[in-house]
Amino acid sequence: MIIQEIKTAFGDMPYPGTERIVNDLQGYDLERKQIKEEFSRYENWLDVPRELLVQERDALPLFEPQGFRFYLPAYMLFAVEDYEEADTIPASIVYSLTLPDAGTEFYEFVQERLVLFDEGQRKAILNFLEYLELSHAEDFTDVCTGGWCSVTPRRAIESWDKLVAGGIQNT
Repeated sequence: MIIQEIKTAFGDMPYPGTERIVNDLQGYDLERKQIKEEFSRYENWLDVPRELLVQERDALPLFEPQGFRFYLPAYMLFAVEDYEEADTIPASIVYSLTLPDAGTEFYEFVQERLVLFDEGQRKAILNFLEYLELSHAEDFTDVCTGGWCSVTPRRAIESWDKLVAGGIQNT
C-alpha cells in the first residue's frame, strides 16, 4: 500500500536542521520566517499536524531542497489518507514535483530538489503520482496552450522519467 511505502522510504530520514527548512537566508521574508518557525518544531516529519499542513498548503515551493525532501512525505501521506481534507495540497505536490523543460527559469531550482531523493524515495513518489493519476485525475485540468501546459500527475510522472533517464544522480 502507498501509505506504508511512503513511511518506509522516508521513515529514517534525518532532520535537515532549522537553517535548511526554507530558502530565506537573510530572514527578512515574513512568510518564510513563519514556515521555518512552525516546521522547525517537528524534527520527525510524521509528527507534523494536518492543521499545519493545511495552513501551509502552498509552502512547498518555499522549502530549501533538504527541507522539501524532509517534509514532502508528510504532505503526501495527508493527501492519500484524507484527500478531501487535504484541499489543494495534492496540486501543490504535483506542481512541486514537475520538472520544467530544460533551459527554463525554474529547471535548475526544481532539479536541485529532485536529485536529493534516493531510489526508494523516488519509487514512492512515482507510486504516489500514479495513485493521484488513477484516483483523482479529474481534479487536474489538462491544458496546453502557447507552449505552456498545466501540471498534472501524468506530466509529473513524465518529468521524473526524464530525470531518471537522464542519469541524474543524487548529490
